[in-house]
Amino acid sequence: MAVIWEKNNSYDYLLNPKKYIPGTKMVFPGLKKPQERADLIAYLKNATA
Repeated sequence: MAVIWEKNNSYDYLLNPKKYIPGTKMVFPGLKKPQERADLIAYLKNATA
């Protein structure tokens, strides 16, 4: 599955990786708190600017 990572789909993925990409082997339960997801996305955006 090819994904173009943008704010909205990153937010959904970080909430529930296994639901967003079925069959993934990644052992990451997701970030349940909305502010934690928003903070991580902001960090990644800044770090890759």
